[in-house]
Amino acid sequence: MKRRVDSVFISSVLFTVSLAALVPENLHYAGTWRQLFLQETSRFSVRNYLMPIGFASLAVDLVSLIVIWEAYIRRQRWAWFVMFIVVWVYDFPVYVLWFLEALIRSPDRIDWSAGFWGAVKGPGIERYSAEEFANFLLMAFALFLPIRSFFLRPSGRCRFPPPAMSGAEPGGHEPPAGAER
Repeated sequence: MKRRVDSVFISSVLFTVSLAALVPENLHYAGTWRQLFLQETSRFSVRNYLMPIGFASLAVDLVSLIVIWEAYIRRQRWAWFVMFIVVWVYDFPVYVLWFLEALIRSPDRIDWSAGFWGAVKGPGIERYSAEEFANFLLMAFALFLPIRSFFLRPSGRCRFPPPAMSGAEPGGHEPPAGAER
């Protein structure tokens, strides 16, 4: 089967890559299922909310991949709306909103160059934030890349029947048999 490379196919690949990038973190969270409580300090522990978040995120990732490769690739509009919800109701609030909120509420002036080099140099909050923000931008780009294919293409249905074009005269009457056109 030969696959035509177009904006929907490229978008599907970008979505797949960005969702696959979320899997290791979600597996890490889901892997805490044996711990009922997480130790915050030597005297304080909290209920393990990472485990249900990890499993729920894995479920969203899996359902999203199924939608992408079964319906989105076939240009079904409902699949585009599902991916819109995944990007703006799942990925943005879970992975990006906390970062933006921290930026807005920060009383100090933000040193962007230090944050950039912190993300480049090694693991830490700077790298995590940069990866999550880049992943969100990739998903948003993948969502809007094929917008024409989903909404600006002919739907295949015609409201009015096309005029008869098989030699019909302007009034819609057929010329008499044997008459010269």
